[in-house]
Amino acid sequence: MDSLKRLSSQAYHEGIWDALKEQDEHVYQLINKEYERLQNTLQLIAAENLCTRAVLAALGSIVQNKTTEGFPHARFHGGCDVVDDIEELAVARAKETFKAQYANVQPHSGTAANQIVLVALLESGDRILSLELNQGGHVSHGANVSFGGKFFDVENYFVDRQTYRLDVENIRQKALEFKPKLIICGGSAYARTIDFQQFRRIADEVGAYLMADISHIAGLIIAGAHPSPIDAAHFSTTSTYKPGGPRGGLILMGKDFDRQIEVSGKKTPLWRLIQKTTFPGVQGTPYLNNIAAKAIFFKETLSEEYRSRQFRIVENAARLAENLLGLGYDVVTDGTDNHMILINIANLREGMTGAIAQECLEECGIIINKNRLPYDTRNAAVASGARLGTPIVTRNGMGPDQMDTIAGLFDTVLRGVKIVSEREYELDNSLKDDTRRKIMELCHEFPMS
Repeated sequence: MDSLKRLSSQAYHEGIWDALKEQDEHVYQLINKEYERLQNTLQLIAAENLCTRAVLAALGSIVQNKTTEGFPHARFHGGCDVVDDIEELAVARAKETFKAQYANVQPHSGTAANQIVLVALLESGDRILSLELNQGGHVSHGANVSFGGKFFDVENYFVDRQTYRLDVENIRQKALEFKPKLIICGGSAYARTIDFQQFRRIADEVGAYLMADISHIAGLIIAGAHPSPIDAAHFSTTSTYKPGGPRGGLILMGKDFDRQIEVSGKKTPLWRLIQKTTFPGVQGTPYLNNIAAKAIFFKETLSEEYRSRQFRIVENAARLAENLLGLGYDVVTDGTDNHMILINIANLREGMTGAIAQECLEECGIIINKNRLPYDTRNAAVASGARLGTPIVTRNGMGPDQMDTIAGLFDTVLRGVKIVSEREYELDNSLKDDTRRKIMELCHEFPMS
């Protein structure tokens, strides 16, 4: 019968979009609205990026339907020959692009990758030294509200109060006093180069393990636009979407991958401990469609186009920061070494807050996020800072001239908004309409591809 004719894989997958439209018009239209939002507004959130349509295809593929647990050739379900090949390919490509000796592609997120390392190494009550959340760290590094903060003894280090840069000697002194079992470096709001070798020297001096969370700068590290932690840290973790891949996490190890650790009276290499902690310790079924998408992404990162773009991301961020400084903005650390710009937006005008900046800019088509700054006296819902990033605008083809234009539009809105309270404002319609028109023209000149 015609209804039972077998579809080819290509025909099956090509029909997915039509199937969605037919089955759920509501979700179909919402996805279309998100597409239009991305095409018609400036995406300047430092934690976001765009993945390719090839990666999207893998995410929406039939690989989603396979259930299994464990690692290749040691699964707990049958029918895994194909997905074993997919995962082994993703691992090989991750190791190649990061120049690592070990890669675990199963973590569901960067936070999950961090949790796996913590559970593998630490017992309840063990000590962690990490950058405090509001100083630029990440919630998964032991914030009170997180898994790590609830089960481990967490001490924080801070940036210098005057320069807002990491003070390695102060971190060393804190490590000597606190004697942590694990030191975490890396963060979600730090715009300068991180010296992973110095952190490793501190870790070795106090007998600690070192974990480098490189989620924000992973793409720069791949390209050589930022120093790599792979052989400096015992463990390097990252999300895979921030550098331009699918949602997910990754754990990498360099020269220490086969270092022996004693667990329950038995010696085991660190890489095997990570495997066992991933499953059955922390996670169950891996997202095999995401692992397929990771394999595609890791191949993309080996290209000259990807690697040269990482340097352009840094150049664009530096140019945007330079423009904002010239316009009178208090750019934290007076600039940036990576993709990120942090601004003390409260110093621009009386009453200005991060919340007002985020919301009024979004009305005009510029998407950023409010951000607490080191030593910020405002709560996170209001914040004194703003965080900007250049990965998406760079991927869309924008360069130095467009950074000049963006800085001017950014400034026009924030100078023109009328501040009512720390969360409330009034925005003139003519200013909003004129800015949105200019943003639309810029976005249409440099569309999402």
